[in-house]
Amino acid sequence: MGTPLVLMGAMWLYLWSVQWRQYYFDDPRWGHNYLEAAAFLIVGLAYFSRRLLSDAIALIAAILIVPVSLELLPHNATAIAGAAMIVLTIIDMVIERKRDTDILQPSNKRWSFWLKGHLLRFALVMVAHLSLIFFLVRVPAGSYEKDELVTWVFDGAMIVVAILGLLDGAVKRLGSISVPLLGFSAGMATIIASSVILLFKGDAVLWPILAITIVVTAAGIVALIVARRSETGDQAPA
Repeated sequence: MGTPLVLMGAMWLYLWSVQWRQYYFDDPRWGHNYLEAAAFLIVGLAYFSRRLLSDAIALIAAILIVPVSLELLPHNATAIAGAAMIVLTIIDMVIERKRDTDILQPSNKRWSFWLKGHLLRFALVMVAHLSLIFFLVRVPAGSYEKDELVTWVFDGAMIVVAILGLLDGAVKRLGSISVPLLGFSAGMATIIASSVILLFKGDAVLWPILAITIVVTAAGIVALIVARRSETGDQAPA
């Protein structure tokens, strides 16, 4: 689940910081994209970090999605906050890379276990608010985004991705397919579908992003299948 979220956040930030920056200058309401993209990136990095401090930063970033999506906070401030949290997350990953215990690990083992199991899940719930706010608030209010097909597809798919992310770790398989494989595939399919829609609108800048996503998707699926077969082999009776 970490890989799709990191890619979504990184590519989203790149597009709005470089290729689509003029849209923000023309209409500052698009400024919500900066914190939202940063939140996706931070939550994805926290999946790789698996440290309580990174999880806490991810939850804070994800919580900010709600007031940002509702246009309740100044975009300049939230963009700076998002950038700061990205830096803090990367620093934490570097510092804690070889530590045996987390910097913020409570002395109470049950409390520590609970936090490690739930902080990222809470962060995913808050990430899902991006979609809920779009469908339940912005569309009924006649948002300027309501006529964008890519927004409908992305937000609809993110509900599925968030649900699979919540299942990851608690449920190993749905039918014959592993939950990690489903979550990864759904996340990458979301990026691919969104990129294809924008390409049909003539946004050629999406070609490199689509190519990167397809390569990462293929490599990730192969890696997950190989890991699953290896795990099955290890569990087979001698």
